[in-house]
Amino acid sequence: MINVLSRKALIISLIRKMKKKDSWTGETHIQKCTYFFENLLMVPLKYNFILYKHGPFSFELRDELSSMLADNFIEMEPRRPYGASFLPGKYANVLATEYSEIIDKYDVHTDYIVDKLANKSVKDLERIATALYVKINKDLVDDEIVNQITALKPHITKQSAREAVDELNNFIVQANEKNIIC
Repeated sequence: MINVLSRKALIISLIRKMKKKDSWTGETHIQKCTYFFENLLMVPLKYNFILYKHGPFSFELRDELSSMLADNFIEMEPRRPYGASFLPGKYANVLATEYSEIIDKYDVHTDYIVDKLANKSVKDLERIATALYVKINKDLVDDEIVNQITALKPHITKQSAREAVDELNNFIVQANEKNIIC
């Protein structure tokens, strides 16, 4: 069972692995990676996501990141030109040690998400996360998903929406082949 502290430990593990891949590790990257972690791989983190400015977004996760900052589990590093990125904080290893079993249990899941998403641009993350959001919440087939994406996000072209749906479908196939969907 994942509780609040083990969930924070998993977020720190995600951040740590994203940093190792030279990800920006800003809030948008953490939001989208967490969204895929929970909604594609079905890791039961229990965040509520809504469709927002740059795709699926959880205000609960934003609050949790703020709490983690206050508790020194994570810290922010100012980076130009786009703002801050997150990195493990002074007490991150306390959670990593205490919740090493849960981190280990979902290690392959974390690796998969980081490998697929950590170095994408915010624009690409928005497209593919919105594709997953529409697929899950609207129960549509590919062409309908493309149309729904462009209706919800008029700045996304049909071609970009199609590419996002194709990429999402590949993610799903690969996750199934690796047997990592919980």
